[in-house]
Amino acid sequence: MLKINNSFIGLLLCALLIVSCKKWDDYKKYTSEGEKVYPAAPSGVNAYPGNGRVLLTWVGGVDYNITKYKVTWNNGFDSTVFDASSFKPGDTLKYYIDKLPESGYSFSIYSFDAKGNESVATQLPATNVYGPKYQATLLNRVVKTVAYAADSKMLTVAWGVPDTINLSTEIRYTDTAGTEKKYLLSSESDTSTFPWKVGTKIFYRSTYKPVSNAIDSFAVTYQDSVKVENVPVPKNAWKEVDLPNDAVTNAYGTNLSNIWDGQPGGYPNIYHTDGASIPHHFTIDLGTTYSELTKFAEWGRTDCACHNPDDFEVWGIADITNAATTLPATDPGWKDESIAKGWTLLAEVKRTDDGIAGVTVPLISNPPPVRYIRIRVLHTIDNDKASHMSEISFWYNP
Repeated sequence: MLKINNSFIGLLLCALLIVSCKKWDDYKKYTSEGEKVYPAAPSGVNAYPGNGRVLLTWVGGVDYNITKYKVTWNNGFDSTVFDASSFKPGDTLKYYIDKLPESGYSFSIYSFDAKGNESVATQLPATNVYGPKYQATLLNRVVKTVAYAADSKMLTVAWGVPDTINLSTEIRYTDTAGTEKKYLLSSESDTSTFPWKVGTKIFYRSTYKPVSNAIDSFAVTYQDSVKVENVPVPKNAWKEVDLPNDAVTNAYGTNLSNIWDGQPGGYPNIYHTDGASIPHHFTIDLGTTYSELTKFAEWGRTDCACHNPDDFEVWGIADITNAATTLPATDPGWKDESIAKGWTLLAEVKRTDDGIAGVTVPLISNPPPVRYIRIRVLHTIDNDKASHMSEISFWYNP
């Protein structure tokens, strides 16, 4: 039988008591400076990206003793301190951090009280800051179609759907009175219509936001211009020019000016040549030099297909000084002489119908400047030597 004396038991009890006491007050080595206090951390945090800057917002904690906030980024290598002594608990605080390089950032916010106690960190969602690199990727809104109405002098532009968060597109143009104007096209609109002075430039520039909650917008770094094409040539200044060997065009009570009165028609609202010969030609002054004629249209006599041309040429020149041809239109050398005199063949029109309805044909690409038009009739529907027309039109690119 094991015998344990009182001395041994006493020693054992003392050892247990020493170990127990050591574990009980071991915490004191962590609180040698007093109990640790943690101020209330910010809540409701948000980050709003901008142009080289970011806006941070958060709700202040319930602790009235919070005197400042500290924001850190770049893994804590960069920081800024925000004085919060004037704010009350529950207030929404806003703080801008600017002069930030274009990049992605992670921000942390800490609360501090008057004794310097620091809260646990509140992390904000990763945020991009934008700048020149983003701006360089932006393109102006796409122009789909352009249409000019000569009667109302209104220009209508149809626009494509933006491929990012478009805010607006500023359009600068000159109105019919010659006044420079601005038109702001919203992102929801796909057409713009405004009075436009033909021949003047139309510039536009679009503005975007990188994301919906961005605090800054970015305009495209350059302007584009609207190219207006195929504008009708006005006919108010047209007149007949009588060059050597031109046909007599006002036979049988008609007049050459009928073909630019804006209305195709029947006799006597036509021109009628004297029927002396085929081929024959006549000349018109458009009143202004056009750098790029694009299209031509012709209508024959509408009440009768007789004498309507089915094969004819359209020639043009900017200045008729020394441009008169000496050879008659029937001469085989007429074409070569015309070219030598500076005339350009803009189109050859061959019709396979009765010549009554209007027909529109393109003119040559990249034509020279043209003010004077010469039409040379080569053949008519009935193979006659006289010819009829009731209306012609031209279009140009201003």
